[in-house]
Amino acid sequence: MSTNALWALQKAIQAALEADPALGAYLGNPARLYDDVPPQPQFPFVTWDRARLVPVRADHAGALEHRLTLKIWSRYGGRRESLEILQAVRAVLDDATLVLDGHKLVSLSTIFADVFRIRSSHIFEAILTVRAVTEPTP
Repeated sequence: MSTNALWALQKAIQAALEADPALGAYLGNPARLYDDVPPQPQFPFVTWDRARLVPVRADHAGALEHRLTLKIWSRYGGRRESLEILQAVRAVLDDATLVLDGHKLVSLSTIFADVFRIRSSHIFEAILTVRAVTEPTP
């Protein structure tokens, strides 16, 4: 199983999110979209979380199903900002056409979203899981 496909997909998603002006209005420039959160992050920001990779039984050898989770963190009074950022991320990713290094993106869609307050705090967290299928290119 190739983790190169996973890394290629993450890089392509990161680039698409960073290039989106609607997200830039929330996340700044450069976008606060972290694989490793800095010690004192400025809110709101988005983090990479879980990544799951499973072979797909398909006509194309090497086809992989990816499930990637992004988390949105906000200190805005209420859940509004989290929901707006979540919607902006979904707008960028649902059925996106992304170019991946050494792989072809077959499909990409969001499959799960949840927004909630972190207990005993003023921080809201939104969780978004996307499903993608990739194939290696010759």
